[in-house]
Amino acid sequence: MKVAFWSSVRGSIGVTSNLACVSIAMAFEQSCKTVLLENHCQKNPLENMLFQRREKRPDRNALNVSRYTGLEHIMNQLSKGGARGSRGCNVIQDKKAYEEIWMLKDSHYKDTKLIYMENEKLIKEASFEILLNSLYYVPIGNQVNQFIFDYTLNDNIIKILWASENFASYTFIDTSNENNLSSKIILAEADLVVVTLVQDQEVIEHFFDNYSSLLSKCIILLYESKSIASGIPAISRKYSFHKSKIIPIPYNIEYSQAIRQGTIVEFMTRNYRCERGSPNYPFIAGVRHAVFAIQSEQNRKEGRMECVKG
Repeated sequence: MKVAFWSSVRGSIGVTSNLACVSIAMAFEQSCKTVLLENHCQKNPLENMLFQRREKRPDRNALNVSRYTGLEHIMNQLSKGGARGSRGCNVIQDKKAYEEIWMLKDSHYKDTKLIYMENEKLIKEASFEILLNSLYYVPIGNQVNQFIFDYTLNDNIIKILWASENFASYTFIDTSNENNLSSKIILAEADLVVVTLVQDQEVIEHFFDNYSSLLSKCIILLYESKSIASGIPAISRKYSFHKSKIIPIPYNIEYSQAIRQGTIVEFMTRNYRCERGSPNYPFIAGVRHAVFAIQSEQNRKEGRMECVKG
Protein backbone atom coordinates (compact mmCIF):
# COMPACT_ATOMS: atom_id res chain seq x y z
CA MET A 1 0.00 0.00 0.00
CA LYS A 2 1.39 3.39 -1.02
CA VAL A 3 0.68 6.12 1.56
CA ALA A 4 1.57 9.75 0.84
CA PHE A 5 2.00 12.04 3.85
CA TRP A 6 1.27 15.57 2.66
CA SER A 7 -0.27 18.92 3.57
CA SER A 8 -1.94 21.71 1.67
CA VAL A 9 -0.23 24.10 4.09
CA ARG A 10 3.23 25.41 3.22
CA GLY A 11 6.03 25.40 5.77
CA SER A 12 6.80 23.26 8.82
CA ILE A 13 3.47 21.86 9.93
CA GLY A 14 4.45 18.39 11.13
CA VAL A 15 4.08 16.20 8.02
CA THR A 16 7.50 14.58 8.47
CA SER A 17 7.19 14.08 12.22
CA ASN A 18 3.69 12.60 11.77
CA LEU A 19 5.03 10.15 9.20
CA ALA A 20 7.85 9.20 11.57
CA CYS A 21 5.71 8.38 14.61
CA VAL A 22 2.94 6.68 12.61
CA SER A 23 5.45 4.46 10.80
CA ILE A 24 7.03 3.35 14.07
CA ALA A 25 3.60 2.64 15.55
CA MET A 26 2.70 0.67 12.42
CA ALA A 27 5.79 -1.50 12.99
CA PHE A 28 4.69 -2.11 16.59
CA GLU A 29 1.15 -3.08 15.53
CA GLN A 30 1.87 -5.25 12.49
CA SER A 31 4.51 -7.83 11.63
CA CYS A 32 5.12 -6.45 8.15
CA LYS A 33 7.64 -4.26 6.36
CA THR A 34 7.30 -0.52 5.85
CA VAL A 35 9.61 1.59 3.67
CA LEU A 36 10.02 5.34 4.30
CA LEU A 37 10.83 7.69 1.41
CA GLU A 38 11.14 11.45 0.90
CA ASN A 39 10.71 13.25 -2.42
CA HIS A 40 12.33 16.50 -1.37
CA CYS A 41 15.30 18.00 0.45
CA GLN A 42 14.49 19.81 3.69
CA LYS A 43 16.24 21.30 6.70
CA ASN A 44 14.93 18.67 9.09
CA PRO A 45 14.57 15.40 7.15
CA LEU A 46 13.53 12.04 8.52
CA GLU A 47 17.17 11.17 8.96
CA ASN A 48 17.60 13.85 11.64
CA MET A 49 14.62 12.51 13.56
CA LEU A 50 15.57 8.84 13.33
CA PHE A 51 19.28 9.07 14.16
CA GLN A 52 20.99 11.02 16.93
CA ARG A 53 24.11 11.67 14.85
CA ARG A 54 25.06 10.82 11.31
CA GLU A 55 27.95 8.60 12.41
CA LYS A 56 25.58 6.54 14.59
CA ARG A 57 23.46 5.35 11.67
CA PRO A 58 23.54 1.54 11.31
CA ASP A 59 25.79 -0.03 8.69
CA ARG A 60 24.27 -0.67 5.30
CA ASN A 61 24.12 -4.02 3.64
CA ALA A 62 27.68 -5.03 2.81
CA LEU A 63 26.72 -5.36 -0.86
CA ASN A 64 26.27 -1.60 -1.14
CA VAL A 65 29.74 -0.45 -2.14
CA SER A 66 28.57 2.20 -4.61
CA ARG A 67 29.42 5.87 -4.07
CA TYR A 68 25.71 6.50 -4.52
CA THR A 69 23.44 6.21 -1.50
CA GLY A 70 19.72 6.01 -0.80
CA LEU A 71 17.42 7.12 -3.60
CA GLU A 72 20.47 8.11 -5.62
CA HIS A 73 21.64 4.49 -5.50
CA ILE A 74 18.21 3.23 -6.61
CA MET A 75 18.02 5.69 -9.50
CA ASN A 76 21.57 4.86 -10.56
CA GLN A 77 20.71 1.15 -10.63
CA LEU A 78 17.47 1.79 -12.50
CA SER A 79 19.42 3.63 -15.18
CA LYS A 80 21.47 0.44 -15.63
CA GLY A 81 18.38 -1.79 -15.69
CA GLY A 82 18.76 -2.87 -12.05
CA ALA A 83 15.00 -3.30 -11.55
CA ARG A 84 13.27 -5.18 -14.33
CA GLY A 85 9.93 -6.07 -15.70
CA SER A 86 9.12 -9.49 -17.10
CA ARG A 87 11.44 -11.06 -19.70
CA GLY A 88 14.30 -8.71 -18.89
CA CYS A 89 12.60 -5.49 -19.99
CA ASN A 90 13.07 -2.33 -17.97
CA VAL A 91 10.09 -1.62 -15.72
CA ILE A 92 7.32 -0.14 -17.80
CA GLN A 93 6.03 3.42 -17.71
CA ASP A 94 2.51 2.23 -18.60
CA LYS A 95 0.98 1.01 -15.34
CA LYS A 96 -1.74 -1.03 -17.08
CA ALA A 97 0.85 -2.91 -19.14
CA TYR A 98 2.88 -3.52 -15.97
CA GLU A 99 -0.11 -4.96 -14.15
CA GLU A 100 -0.88 -7.24 -17.12
CA ILE A 101 2.63 -8.67 -16.87
CA TRP A 102 2.02 -9.58 -13.24
CA MET A 103 -1.17 -11.37 -14.25
CA LEU A 104 1.11 -13.81 -16.09
CA LYS A 105 2.77 -14.88 -12.86
CA ASP A 106 1.94 -18.57 -13.25
CA SER A 107 3.31 -18.84 -16.78
CA HIS A 108 6.45 -16.82 -16.04
CA TYR A 109 7.09 -17.80 -12.43
CA LYS A 110 10.88 -17.77 -12.71
CA ASP A 111 10.89 -14.26 -14.20
CA THR A 112 8.46 -13.04 -11.54
CA LYS A 113 10.54 -14.52 -8.73
CA LEU A 114 13.67 -12.89 -10.16
CA ILE A 115 11.97 -9.48 -10.27
CA TYR A 116 11.00 -9.77 -6.59
CA MET A 117 14.55 -10.77 -5.65
CA GLU A 118 16.09 -7.89 -7.60
CA ASN A 119 13.72 -5.30 -6.15
CA GLU A 120 14.24 -6.61 -2.61
CA LYS A 121 18.00 -6.41 -3.09
CA LEU A 122 17.72 -2.89 -4.52
CA ILE A 123 15.67 -1.53 -1.60
CA LYS A 124 17.85 -3.29 1.00
CA GLU A 125 21.03 -1.86 -0.52
CA ALA A 126 19.66 1.66 -0.43
CA SER A 127 17.98 1.62 2.99
CA PHE A 128 18.73 1.69 6.68
CA GLU A 129 16.93 -0.82 8.89
CA ILE A 130 15.33 1.22 11.67
CA LEU A 131 13.44 -1.64 13.34
CA LEU A 132 14.40 -5.26 12.72
CA ASN A 133 12.63 -6.76 9.68
CA SER A 134 9.91 -4.12 9.82
CA LEU A 135 10.93 -0.49 9.25
CA TYR A 136 13.33 0.69 6.54
CA TYR A 137 14.38 4.24 5.70
CA VAL A 138 15.69 5.22 2.26
CA PRO A 139 17.47 8.60 2.51
CA ILE A 140 17.75 10.96 -0.43
CA GLY A 141 21.50 10.43 -0.74
CA ASN A 142 24.37 12.82 -1.25
CA GLN A 143 22.72 14.85 -3.99
CA VAL A 144 22.92 18.54 -3.09
CA ASN A 145 21.35 19.99 -6.24
CA GLN A 146 17.61 20.03 -5.54
CA PHE A 147 16.71 20.72 -9.18
CA ILE A 148 18.67 17.74 -10.54
CA PHE A 149 17.34 15.46 -7.80
CA ASP A 150 13.76 16.55 -8.42
CA TYR A 151 14.07 16.07 -12.18
CA THR A 152 15.70 12.63 -11.88
CA LEU A 153 13.26 11.44 -9.23
CA ASN A 154 10.32 12.50 -11.37
CA ASP A 155 11.62 10.23 -14.16
CA ASN A 156 12.00 7.27 -11.80
CA ILE A 157 9.34 7.62 -9.10
CA ILE A 158 6.92 5.07 -10.63
CA LYS A 159 9.66 2.44 -10.79
CA ILE A 160 10.79 3.22 -7.24
CA LEU A 161 7.26 2.88 -5.88
CA TRP A 162 6.78 -0.45 -7.65
CA ALA A 163 10.11 -1.76 -6.35
CA SER A 164 9.15 -0.69 -2.82
CA GLU A 165 5.74 -2.36 -3.12
CA ASN A 166 7.43 -5.61 -4.09
CA PHE A 167 9.62 -5.39 -1.01
CA ALA A 168 7.24 -4.06 1.67
CA SER A 169 3.57 -4.08 2.60
CA TYR A 170 3.57 -0.32 3.13
CA THR A 171 5.45 2.54 1.47
CA PHE A 172 5.19 5.85 3.32
CA ILE A 173 6.26 8.90 1.27
CA ASP A 174 7.00 12.29 2.80
CA THR A 175 5.55 14.34 -0.07
CA SER A 176 6.39 17.99 -0.73
CA ASN A 177 3.75 20.60 -1.49
CA GLU A 178 6.32 22.99 -2.97
CA ASN A 179 5.55 22.14 -6.61
CA ASN A 180 8.08 19.31 -6.81
CA LEU A 181 7.71 17.47 -10.10
CA SER A 182 7.20 14.05 -8.50
CA SER A 183 4.59 15.20 -5.96
CA LYS A 184 1.75 15.15 -8.49
CA ILE A 185 2.62 11.58 -9.49
CA ILE A 186 2.91 10.43 -5.88
CA LEU A 187 -0.47 11.89 -4.93
CA ALA A 188 -2.07 10.29 -7.97
CA GLU A 189 -0.43 6.89 -7.41
CA ALA A 190 -1.00 6.80 -3.64
CA ASP A 191 -3.62 4.40 -2.34
CA LEU A 192 -4.08 6.72 0.63
CA VAL A 193 -3.11 10.33 1.37
CA VAL A 194 -2.54 11.28 5.01
CA VAL A 195 -3.18 15.03 5.14
CA THR A 196 -1.79 17.09 8.01
CA LEU A 197 -3.83 20.21 8.82
CA VAL A 198 -4.05 22.68 11.67
CA GLN A 199 -7.38 23.57 13.26
CA ASP A 200 -7.71 26.87 11.47
CA GLN A 201 -10.90 27.56 9.55
CA GLU A 202 -9.16 29.13 6.55
CA VAL A 203 -6.71 26.23 6.28
CA ILE A 204 -9.45 23.62 6.49
CA GLU A 205 -11.71 25.45 4.05
CA HIS A 206 -8.84 25.87 1.58
CA PHE A 207 -8.15 22.14 1.64
CA PHE A 208 -11.74 21.03 1.11
CA ASP A 209 -12.37 23.67 -1.58
CA ASN A 210 -9.22 23.00 -3.60
CA TYR A 211 -8.38 19.32 -3.18
CA SER A 212 -11.70 17.54 -3.63
CA SER A 213 -9.97 14.92 -5.79
CA LEU A 214 -8.18 13.61 -2.68
CA LEU A 215 -11.22 13.33 -0.40
CA SER A 216 -12.18 9.80 -1.44
CA LYS A 217 -8.75 8.45 -0.50
CA CYS A 218 -7.52 10.53 2.43
CA ILE A 219 -7.53 10.74 6.18
CA ILE A 220 -6.75 13.94 8.07
CA LEU A 221 -4.37 14.36 10.98
CA LEU A 222 -5.59 17.50 12.73
CA TYR A 223 -2.76 19.13 14.58
CA GLU A 224 -3.10 20.49 18.13
CA SER A 225 -5.86 22.60 19.57
CA LYS A 226 -7.21 23.00 23.09
CA SER A 227 -10.73 22.18 21.90
CA ILE A 228 -9.78 19.92 19.03
CA ALA A 229 -12.21 17.09 19.84
CA SER A 230 -15.24 19.39 19.78
CA GLY A 231 -14.19 20.77 16.37
CA ILE A 232 -14.11 17.43 14.57
CA PRO A 233 -17.91 16.80 14.43
CA ALA A 234 -18.41 20.34 13.07
CA ILE A 235 -15.83 19.78 10.32
CA SER A 236 -17.38 16.42 9.51
CA ARG A 237 -20.89 17.90 9.19
CA LYS A 238 -19.85 20.96 7.20
CA TYR A 239 -17.83 19.08 4.59
CA SER A 240 -19.65 15.71 4.65
CA PHE A 241 -16.41 14.00 5.58
CA HIS A 242 -16.63 11.02 7.93
CA LYS A 243 -15.37 11.96 11.39
CA SER A 244 -13.57 8.62 11.80
CA LYS A 245 -11.16 9.91 9.14
CA ILE A 246 -10.29 13.04 11.12
CA ILE A 247 -7.74 12.21 13.78
CA PRO A 248 -6.50 14.65 16.42
CA ILE A 249 -2.75 14.67 17.04
CA PRO A 250 -2.13 16.82 20.14
CA TYR A 251 1.12 18.66 20.65
CA ASN A 252 3.53 16.73 22.88
CA ILE A 253 6.53 18.38 24.50
CA GLU A 254 8.54 15.19 24.97
CA TYR A 255 7.98 14.09 21.38
CA SER A 256 9.08 17.53 20.14
CA GLN A 257 12.28 17.14 22.13
CA ALA A 258 12.79 13.66 20.67
CA ILE A 259 12.45 15.11 17.15
CA ARG A 260 15.23 17.62 17.84
CA GLN A 261 17.45 14.99 19.47
CA GLY A 262 16.88 12.27 16.87
CA THR A 263 15.44 9.91 19.49
CA ILE A 264 11.88 9.35 18.31
CA VAL A 265 12.36 5.57 18.07
CA GLU A 266 13.36 5.51 21.72
CA PHE A 267 10.47 7.82 22.66
CA MET A 268 7.90 5.67 20.88
CA THR A 269 9.35 2.44 22.29
CA ARG A 270 9.30 3.83 25.82
CA ASN A 271 5.79 5.30 25.68
CA TYR A 272 3.78 3.19 23.25
CA ARG A 273 2.10 1.14 25.98
CA CYS A 274 1.85 3.98 28.50
CA GLU A 275 -1.08 4.16 30.92
CA ARG A 276 -4.00 6.55 30.54
CA GLY A 277 -2.63 8.69 33.33
CA SER A 278 0.60 9.38 31.47
CA PRO A 279 1.04 12.89 30.00
CA ASN A 280 2.06 11.19 26.76
CA TYR A 281 -1.10 9.08 26.50
CA PRO A 282 -3.23 11.55 24.41
CA PHE A 283 -0.46 11.82 21.82
CA ILE A 284 0.13 8.05 21.65
CA ALA A 285 -3.63 7.46 21.42
CA GLY A 286 -3.80 9.83 18.44
CA VAL A 287 -0.92 8.07 16.70
CA ARG A 288 -2.48 4.64 17.29
CA HIS A 289 -5.79 5.94 15.95
CA ALA A 290 -3.95 7.02 12.78
CA VAL A 291 -2.44 3.53 12.41
CA PHE A 292 -5.84 1.88 12.77
CA ALA A 293 -7.32 4.30 10.21
CA ILE A 294 -4.61 3.36 7.69
CA GLN A 295 -5.20 -0.33 8.36
CA SER A 296 -8.93 0.21 7.90
CA GLU A 297 -8.35 1.88 4.52
CA GLN A 298 -6.07 -1.01 3.54
CA ASN A 299 -8.76 -3.53 4.48
CA ARG A 300 -11.34 -1.54 2.54
CA LYS A 301 -9.08 -1.49 -0.51
CA GLU A 302 -8.48 -5.23 -0.30
CA GLY A 303 -12.23 -5.80 0.07
CA ARG A 304 -12.89 -3.82 -3.13
CA MET A 305 -10.25 -5.82 -4.96
CA GLU A 306 -11.86 -9.10 -3.82
CA CYS A 307 -15.23 -7.87 -5.09
CA VAL A 308 -13.69 -7.08 -8.50
CA LYS A 309 -12.06 -10.51 -8.67
CA GLY A 310 -15.32 -12.20 -7.67
